[in-house]
Amino acid sequence: MTALPNLHIYYRHVHIKHDGRSRDPGKARPAWFSHESCYRNLLQTIDTSRFSRNISLTVIYDGSEQEFRNDFMYSYCAKQREYPVSIKIVAAGSNAMSWQVALDQARTAPIADTDLIYFIENDYLHLPGWLEKVFELYVSGIRFDYLSLYDHKDKYFLPMYGELTSRLIVTATQHWRTAPSTCGTFMLRRSTLLEDVGLWAMEVQDHYLFTELCQNRGRVLLTPVPGLATHCMEGYLSPTIDWAQL
Repeated sequence: MTALPNLHIYYRHVHIKHDGRSRDPGKARPAWFSHESCYRNLLQTIDTSRFSRNISLTVIYDGSEQEFRNDFMYSYCAKQREYPVSIKIVAAGSNAMSWQVALDQARTAPIADTDLIYFIENDYLHLPGWLEKVFELYVSGIRFDYLSLYDHKDKYFLPMYGELTSRLIVTATQHWRTAPSTCGTFMLRRSTLLEDVGLWAMEVQDHYLFTELCQNRGRVLLTPVPGLATHCMEGYLSPTIDWAQL
């Protein structure tokens, strides 16, 4: 049986000023959304999982030391947990630059090539039990190179996906489908990251990067049906799930 990997999470967060200079430029959000609720949800789903000891969490905080101390993130990061949580404060100043920091951290960390790396943006909500589903897939022997926990709603209604076909895969408790692309929140083995790092170091939109990876380089991207997480954008939430209740 395949041994369980460790999962190394790199969570990117920026100090949200809630004014005209904010890095959160008026995105259409559900009424219940907050960046704090997303981070609290992530911690809760890890804390209650039997796989919590397989986790490490690194917060890439884009802002100053003072902003960090005034941010909701500070109190959460100060609490001791069963898994290691570390903070890297950087003055990146942009989404692209904070991504490069996260990429470099994951690339140079002393972790096994078979371990999983999970890059997370700060506006995702996760279902309880997502860790169990990920490890279930990992040990199943089913091939994947990239993994997203977001069931993209746009794949069901945008005209550009009208002829999209997917291969449906099933593990013991979850359906997965092949997908052509996802957003900047995704999972992969460290060995895959090292092989593709040259592409990820380019400042290219994630949709086009995944198109290159999946269509031209033969990478396999899987997403769950129904979703195990959602990008918190109004009109684009993973379907069939009452995210407001969560």
